Amino acid sequence: MPDATPFPAPHSRRDPWQDRPESAVEYRLRTEAEADVLCRLLGLFAQLQLLPQQLQVLRQDGDLQVRLQLHGLSLHRAGVLAEKLRGLVCVWQVDWRQLDHSPEQAALRTG
Repeated sequence: MPDATPFPAPHSRRDPWQDRPESAVEYRLRTEAEADVLCRLLGLFAQLQLLPQQLQVLRQDGDLQVRLQLHGLSLHRAGVLAEKLRGLVCVWQVDWRQLDHSPEQAALRTG
């Protein structure tokens, strides 16, 4: 005879992927100055259904200096996204910080 014991009720565990705080994150990237770099960067955000609030690009010598601001990211998701950006071949440096908190909490994270 099959066991009729009901499944235990799922306990509520915080899901860091679903946290959507009212905070903003700024990324600063240094990349190759190639024509396809912006498509690669924006394509990564598009795959995650994220639309940057602000985007600034400056070409200096053989580099692109890129600044992006995104709203509504948890710190966990922002860190994972920074790692994904670092994984792109054309990206040399990624720094990020949370914009909505005190200076000690908004320290620039480098890598």
